[in-house]
Amino acid sequence: MKAQENTIPKTMKAVFLEKQGGPFITREVPVPQPSKGEVLIKILAAPVNPSDIAGLKRISDPADILSVIPGLEGSGIVVASGQGLLPGLLAGKRVACSSSHHNSGTWSEYLVTKAGMCFPLRKKVSDEQGSMSLVNPLTVLGFFEIVEKENHKALINNAAASSLGRMVELIGKKRGIPVINLVRNRKQAEMLEISGSAYVLDCSDPDFINRLRESAEKLKATILFDSVCSYLLGKMTEVLPRGSSVVIYGNLSGEESIHFNPRSLIDNDIKISGFYLGNKTKESGLIRNIINLRDVSKLMSTDLTIKVQGRFPLDHAQEAVDTYLSNMSAGKVLLVPESKGARL
Repeated sequence: MKAQENTIPKTMKAVFLEKQGGPFITREVPVPQPSKGEVLIKILAAPVNPSDIAGLKRISDPADILSVIPGLEGSGIVVASGQGLLPGLLAGKRVACSSSHHNSGTWSEYLVTKAGMCFPLRKKVSDEQGSMSLVNPLTVLGFFEIVEKENHKALINNAAASSLGRMVELIGKKRGIPVINLVRNRKQAEMLEISGSAYVLDCSDPDFINRLRESAEKLKATILFDSVCSYLLGKMTEVLPRGSSVVIYGNLSGEESIHFNPRSLIDNDIKISGFYLGNKTKESGLIRNIINLRDVSKLMSTDLTIKVQGRFPLDHAQEAVDTYLSNMSAGKVLLVPESKGARL
């Protein structure tokens, strides 16, 4: 192992679940060591993402949950590297990074991950913005790969007031693809309308389904991206234009099953599929992923600024998660290891 700092401690703070279902706590654990092809990163900031929580819920063995450090993405400085050309090239650089081991996540003071899951941050990109430059931006670019490959003229996005939802509209405007934004209440609808969104529908509106039908037909919006998975999803699929696609990429409602009208799916040739970023990046291949990372880097340097509603030290991880889940549309919540106290 090649170290770029002589001050790497032997132990670090990291966030764990105390038991299945919570709460989040911090424990002192050994600092991990990078193997061949890996780097050790001193974490500067890490966001709380719905996918972080969802990943923990998928772990069924109570014994396994105790060893998992959450956190899929973050930013930091490469302070040590294992053998290999790429780890050496990243030595000492400030990077955006993604976790490659379930027992080494970004909700910690140090992270070991594959060098290929890091990319250098431009000087214009702050530590905070850089920490959020992988999961959501790459997900959105993945959406638009699907949109353009299948030649959709417009799209519908649920939970559109979220950080990811704002990115979807930004990229849609850049590429000339109209976005119908679905939000859960009138307050969120007004927020988006004030910010300049042309097409906003409030899911709590009693006439929502009819308005969705009219908007989708008018704009020829033939693909729906849904991260909510509420009972409304079945009703929404019934009013989509013939030949539409429904892409499910989250389950914010927590519903375990959704009811669809099979006759409507058959008669209208509606296709339903799932989207998981990890699978998408494997499918895209190295060259496509490098292009996407380059595009993300440009966006973070110019147009894309993600709103942050709060910053918390690792010891306040439970408060950070509660703050984010209680109001996702208010902006991202970050864990900042070197922070000494909760900051909103």
